[in-house]
Amino acid sequence: MWGEVDAAVQDRSEGDLVRSLERAASPVTIDLTDVTFMDSGGLRLLYLSLLAGGDAPVLVGVPDRIKDLLEISGVLSQFTIVD
Repeated sequence: MWGEVDAAVQDRSEGDLVRSLERAASPVTIDLTDVTFMDSGGLRLLYLSLLAGGDAPVLVGVPDRIKDLLEISGVLSQFTIVD
């Protein structure tokens, strides 16, 4: 992911993400290094990776503000965080 990941991005990409997750090997790895902003739409996209099952999704390069969002939402512990 990169740039601003918001509800507009979610609307455009959720279907593609679900199809990709259905074919993905476990664990899914998502690089957030270049994400500058994330709202609840972006959080939903990350949450969908949890629904893929298998091992916990791996989040790479998670900015502090997104870690805070995941923690406030109560889902941070469901991901593996790699800096």
